[in-house]
Amino acid sequence: MSGKGRLILDDIVRVYRSGGSLFGGKTVVRAVDGVSITLEPGETLGIVGESGSGKSTLGRIAAGIEAPTSGHVTLDGKPYARIGSAAWRRERRGVQMIFQNPSKALDPRMAIGGQIEEAMQAHGMFDAAGRKQRMGEMLALVGLPGMGARFSHQLSGGQQQRAVIARALVLDPKVVICDEAVSALDVSVQAQIINLLNDLKARFGIGYLFISHDLGVVRHISDRIAVMRKGVIVEAGPAAEIFANPQHEYTRSLLAAVPAATPAERRARERLIA
Repeated sequence: MSGKGRLILDDIVRVYRSGGSLFGGKTVVRAVDGVSITLEPGETLGIVGESGSGKSTLGRIAAGIEAPTSGHVTLDGKPYARIGSAAWRRERRGVQMIFQNPSKALDPRMAIGGQIEEAMQAHGMFDAAGRKQRMGEMLALVGLPGMGARFSHQLSGGQQQRAVIARALVLDPKVVICDEAVSALDVSVQAQIINLLNDLKARFGIGYLFISHDLGVVRHISDRIAVMRKGVIVEAGPAAEIFANPQHEYTRSLLAAVPAATPAERRARERLIA
């Protein structure tokens, strides 16, 4: 691989301290505890775990919007700049994030086309005519042709997430962090968005860090999977191997919660987790 878009998180620790009173010390929570992962260019690495496992914290650190307590993040061998600096703002074009709730990610006061153009303008991309043309092309690519004048309340949940995806990808990022990006959507719409993300990855060579509590969803998009629990990676490997032969008890419990498509699949899974 060329190395374009290789994201490395090395021995990442994120500690939160809270509380503290006259009779007690501060509470220390290690949300991420020594995690090392590598996202290769153009691949999808699924991060799966229950609520509170630290996966969303890891995603924010990978996106560069939260700093680790210790450890290092590099993209193409270059360490992330200090959050808030001019260099950091420039870096954000290369690493975009898609969040769980698209209605909150979109500005209800601005048409979606304007929001996509604004993202390009913030990074000095094209002139006004060029931004408008690229906005239209990107909306068509995500299945929203001619909808640039619409506001978020005029779109369905699935259409809103398509608009968020268009706004992220119009910047031509190397890496996109998807944090529970389909969990707020109906099952049928989830499948449409996952298919869209896969199509866009094939077209643009983007790498995805796909974060979810649902191993069944992660299965349909990931090349590799890392299972996270209580701030650490307990198991990692190719997606097919994780599903065919899970090694860790926690992975087996997550797998058991995924609905089986057929009786034969259910029996095979029961043998795995027995």
